[in-house]
Amino acid sequence: MAAQSDYIELPDTVKNVGDVLRELIRGMGSEVSQFIFNPGTKELSPSLIMLVNGHSIRLLEGPNTPLLEKDVVTIDSVDIMEIVGGG
Repeated sequence: MAAQSDYIELPDTVKNVGDVLRELIRGMGSEVSQFIFNPGTKELSPSLIMLVNGHSIRLLEGPNTPLLEKDVVTIDSVDIMEIVGGG
């Protein structure tokens, strides 16, 4: 299965990663925030993978990571289900 790539244009007011997340929620609806933040907090979900030019925002400045016009932001969500078995 091929990976899906969607490109969106963002307004000039977007200056950092947090602005991108706010624009996503504004454009897609508040229900998308459940994939971005832990329920009941504003902490980024551990399953959220967000890269700026291939570098994790967790290793940069998180939501405060500044963006330039040429920067490429990649967002994905990964959930890993642990299977436990015994015998």
